[in-house]
Amino acid sequence: MTEYLSEVDQRWAEHSGEAKHYGAPEWSPEDLERAAAFLAELAPQARRMFEYMLRTPGRTIHCTELADKALGWPNEGNLAARVAGVVRGMDKGQSNSGRRYPFYWWAAPEGSTGATYAVRPSVAAVFLAAQLGAA
Repeated sequence: MTEYLSEVDQRWAEHSGEAKHYGAPEWSPEDLERAAAFLAELAPQARRMFEYMLRTPGRTIHCTELADKALGWPNEGNLAARVAGVVRGMDKGQSNSGRRYPFYWWAAPEGSTGATYAVRPSVAAVFLAAQLGAA
């Protein structure tokens, strides 16, 4: 089921992210240069996955959809682990930015598999503006 989280939805504060999601400030409109630098430092698969999330700000996206639609992978093997590996392709950009990861993730409920990801609408606006500025 497709679900969109509003900017003020409490679930943004209840995500499963670890240090790289909590240890730095959130992205803000003053971060356009940082956002452009972050995008430039992404590994190719990480960029495809992040740009896919940016197309629908606030929408929760299961890792199997990211694997299929953003990365073009067949639905086989441990997709959750593979998508998490792609996220590691954002480490350099995140570290250099001085900001947290620009997306959130939630672990699967007990009895299910695979994480769900989303980009907060205000953060998506920063990155979309940075992309337009680079055009």
